[in-house]
Amino acid sequence: MHSSPVSRQSPIHSLPVELLSHIFLLGAHSLPDTLEEDTTSQELPLFNTDSVKTPLIYSAVCRHWRTVAHGTAALWTCICITIGSMQVAGPQKKHLNLSHITSYLSLSRKYPLNILLDARDPDWDFAEPEIPASSDFSDYVPPFTADDIRTIFSLLLPHLSRWQSIDVLTDTWAPMHTALCILDGPLMNKGAPLLQSLTLMRCNDYISHSPIFQPSNMKSPGLFSSFNYLEPNHLNLFPQLRILTLRGVHVAWSSLALSHPSLTSLELSSHCSNIRPTQSEFRGLLNSCPKLRSLIVNGSGFVSDGEDLSLKTGIRNINKNVKPALLLLLEELKIGYRSALEGCDILDIIYAPNTRHLSLEDATHPGEVDQVEADRLLLFIAGLHPSSISALKPSPLFPAIQKIVLKGVRAHTDTFRKLLLSIPHLQSLELYQIPTLMDVIRAMLPIPTIHVSTKTTYQRLLSSRSASPGSSLTSFSPSSPCPRLQEFCIRAMNISQEDLRFIAKEWILGRSETGAGSLKRLDIHLFDSTVPAPADIEGVRIFQVPLDIEEEGDVTLAQNTPEAQLDAEFQYGGMFNDPIFDAQYSPPMSSH
Repeated sequence: MHSSPVSRQSPIHSLPVELLSHIFLLGAHSLPDTLEEDTTSQELPLFNTDSVKTPLIYSAVCRHWRTVAHGTAALWTCICITIGSMQVAGPQKKHLNLSHITSYLSLSRKYPLNILLDARDPDWDFAEPEIPASSDFSDYVPPFTADDIRTIFSLLLPHLSRWQSIDVLTDTWAPMHTALCILDGPLMNKGAPLLQSLTLMRCNDYISHSPIFQPSNMKSPGLFSSFNYLEPNHLNLFPQLRILTLRGVHVAWSSLALSHPSLTSLELSSHCSNIRPTQSEFRGLLNSCPKLRSLIVNGSGFVSDGEDLSLKTGIRNINKNVKPALLLLLEELKIGYRSALEGCDILDIIYAPNTRHLSLEDATHPGEVDQVEADRLLLFIAGLHPSSISALKPSPLFPAIQKIVLKGVRAHTDTFRKLLLSIPHLQSLELYQIPTLMDVIRAMLPIPTIHVSTKTTYQRLLSSRSASPGSSLTSFSPSSPCPRLQEFCIRAMNISQEDLRFIAKEWILGRSETGAGSLKRLDIHLFDSTVPAPADIEGVRIFQVPLDIEEEGDVTLAQNTPEAQLDAEFQYGGMFNDPIFDAQYSPPMSSH
């Protein structure tokens, strides 16, 4: 007996159309598996770039699936334009294939749109045709021309009222500048009523270390420059904007502050000195964001009002009598400083006593000769520096801190100890590539009073090769640093077996015997370490991480070993033998 066609049909074809449509949506718009557990809802990606083409796959399965997919408008709301959108038209010439954009725009009907324009090129050699010195040794041609950018936005702008999020990522400045100039008029005249997230990134942090923005002929801000101060409607152009990221991209700062965005997340990163907002503009921007919950200022900040002294002489003339911006809802603050003074100036203009998560990063140039000591900044946070004491600000600045992340921070043991003693509610601590890791470990030791073996252990550590001059048992505070610490994560390259064993055994035992609470989690990540992890450690998770694996948001650190990394840096094109980079960034780096 032969089965009928209906009986041979796959069970999924018997599902109601509404249920099959919902399954399609879950498959196309699911969140990536790599999303961190502690990521807040405001940071969740609006779509997964890995599944942008999933609707096309569904449509190719069979006629029924194609009918259901084409009838599900919410399935086609994520538009992604990358270098993969290019088609080869000849030996050298390429052109954009934009047929998928028109299809998605049509099939999505009136649903909100999430747009990603990724104009980055994996083969980019750091040359920019608009910066002559950078192109003397290169014949590089960016894949996205100004005409390509105009063509893309000519299709997208008629649907501006449907934009829910838009990300524009470039390597070079010219395509970004073109995009900003195109967006300025429509955004300032019509607004974007559904826009929730705006991300603009020039993904070249190196150029932000120069005091002068390049290319200089494109320095004028392209976005928000046509803001009409006389039109009251312009104060509500972006009623739903919650997330704003400006990395390496500057705008008309005074206009941005006047637009009163309902921001909950703001990032200002990688800005040359002469394109940063003034002190008044920076404070005005923060004051216009009373709902702000997350703030990132990395390799950015502000300059003095109404003068260029910082560019001509290196002298900062910051007004210390300005009231700080009130950010009472701020929960997460990340500061990437290029000098301790710069970090203090940023913190001095912010009043956020309810901050729960603080991240500090040494954001100096990787080839910088002079090391930045962060003692002044850490003491400022602890409320022990004279300039951090005021009638309005508490001492310490962030009494409610529960998590701290320190990346590349360099300071003395006593300074680390004073910082940690000022945050008794700390529950989570992460140390990332700290130059003097054992200084921080030593700073977390409580006063040795109870156990003889513990006291001997402390004496041994204090007399070790990493001990600071003048350290002694009498320098310890009677209080226990971080008594409520529950999670401790170390990410480092060079840790000896002796230090590993001390951290995982004697250090934990010493803290517990002298009154500090016990840790619930201790993770140690060793970047391509040639030192094998001790086999006799229990209760501690030790990970061997190859250096060619990128850590969250960080560039690849090296090849297989530290020696190979050092050799590569001296090869042609390496950090210490890069004629293109030297030609572009030969002026001395200014330090604030």
